[in-house]
Amino acid sequence: MTKCKITVLKREFYKDLADEYVPVPGFGPCHMMKEGDVYLTTGPFGNQMPEGFCDMAWQAICIQACTLAGGGKVFGHDEVHIACCNDGVRPVVFRLEAVEDGESQRV
Repeated sequence: MTKCKITVLKREFYKDLADEYVPVPGFGPCHMMKEGDVYLTTGPFGNQMPEGFCDMAWQAICIQACTLAGGGKVFGHDEVHIACCNDGVRPVVFRLEAVEDGESQRV
């Protein structure tokens, strides 16, 4: 079965926007994910949110992840896709790629 491997590439943080729009002391980059973290989609069809994954980030990337897990290509040509969550102050950038079940066991 094909699944989608999701690797955290970067955590961005825009302090100028945070200072202006999120007046919370100590607010910084996403605390849920770190660069290098790897997640695999789950479920009987390989298209469900990985355990421990951020709900909001999943909403932002689930169409692309499910497309790859289903054997398709994002935008009709991307076999590896770079996407990010929709947090405008502290977005997380992901690499999405399809992997076969045997490959996913090595993550």
